[in-house]
Amino acid sequence: MLAAVAAVVAVVLIAGGIWMFTGDDGGGGGGQADGGGAVAGGSTAKQLFTLEQPNTHVKDSKGADGGWATEKIYAKSTINAVEGYHMNGKRAWRVPLGGPVCAASPHMTDDHLTAVGFEKGGHGCNSVAVFDVDTGEKLWEKPVPFGDTIFGGGDLNLTVAQDTVALSWIGGFAAYPIEGGDPLWKSKETGETCEHTRYGGGARLLVVLECGSTLTVNQLDPKTGHSTWDVKLPRGVKDGRSVRVVDTDPIVLVVGTGDEVESEVMTIDDKGSVAATFSLGKRYEPGCGIGNMGSESCFNVVATDKTVFVSTKEHSGKGDGLARTNEVMGFGFHSGEPKWKSSSGDDRTVYPIGTEGDKAIAYVTPTLEKGGQVVSVSADDGKQRGLLRLPDKTAEQQGHFRVPTMSTSAPALYEGGRLFLQRSLLYGKDELSEKESAPMAMGFGTGR
Repeated sequence: MLAAVAAVVAVVLIAGGIWMFTGDDGGGGGGQADGGGAVAGGSTAKQLFTLEQPNTHVKDSKGADGGWATEKIYAKSTINAVEGYHMNGKRAWRVPLGGPVCAASPHMTDDHLTAVGFEKGGHGCNSVAVFDVDTGEKLWEKPVPFGDTIFGGGDLNLTVAQDTVALSWIGGFAAYPIEGGDPLWKSKETGETCEHTRYGGGARLLVVLECGSTLTVNQLDPKTGHSTWDVKLPRGVKDGRSVRVVDTDPIVLVVGTGDEVESEVMTIDDKGSVAATFSLGKRYEPGCGIGNMGSESCFNVVATDKTVFVSTKEHSGKGDGLARTNEVMGFGFHSGEPKWKSSSGDDRTVYPIGTEGDKAIAYVTPTLEKGGQVVSVSADDGKQRGLLRLPDKTAEQQGHFRVPTMSTSAPALYEGGRLFLQRSLLYGKDELSEKESAPMAMGFGTGR
């Protein structure tokens, strides 16, 4: 039903403005197709593994946020646990948790430590655990220090920045050293004047700070929690939950103004000054989680220090009108102006999912008969170059992974020359047909 509605909306949008997809917006970059919408070049990938959805006694669907990849291990949140797998699909380790995962940092430290939040004892998202993605060692587990706040457990936001685990909830916040121990800094029990609404981690620690009606984005020292600079958010942003942190190096935000969930992209330079702001309007698909859930949940906007890559919404292609297509648009990081448009080719859609050097890494969705692809997209002119060609024989299975997604975890990871497709919604025992047709994760690469 969602697909049908999306198709109708796309047709309406195209009818009102077909120029924005067929015109020469800022240049005519694009992939050099070799037929079927595929980009020429790239290695033929093997299917490294398929992870089926776990058996469960739970009747209905459950969320399982979080997925991470290193050179040797792919790790995925599952039912009341996190599991690590070798690249042949054999399980390497399992970290049991006292309940379902309800928050997960998309970032790891340099030595591959990360953190998840989980629901212990059926009392909201109330616990945090840190583990080693390579070995499965659980370093520590703690209850979230809600104190006497009335809203304890609501909307837990958790990230890893450098060697710090930062978490916030409605009414409080705290940060811990990744190796464990007492809090590095935390909110007061009472009388806190500003709310840490959102965090963004990775290379830097950013916070969306809500002080009454004043909204700012601040860079924090992860060890002390002290602000080193702040930037005021645009007028019309209702609250801190209307802001998502796309990246912290370079700094890119997606903000929603008025009643819009995501309306603008905002870039900030290293010194804490706004570099550019440009509108998403109705033509772009930033791939953000449903509603305004998840502080780092916009997966189809990526950036280098000169270019911001954003996918357009799916729309009708050429030919008989049944084929679907879209583009990646490049915008100047410091200007906000469109630079080029890079097409996916008919019967394909393309979505940026990461960066490598000065290029974007994009996932090209499969057709009914042809497997998907991983391509690089040049920051200079939008030219695409094939990196991986996924096997045609699993094209139907690949199609079960929705990119863009409605979840708060990335639907696709590209790490070390491998692509991992993953789900963060696991079906219950009463949803057998969906469970059998939709794997939990798939891995692709040129070797094990």
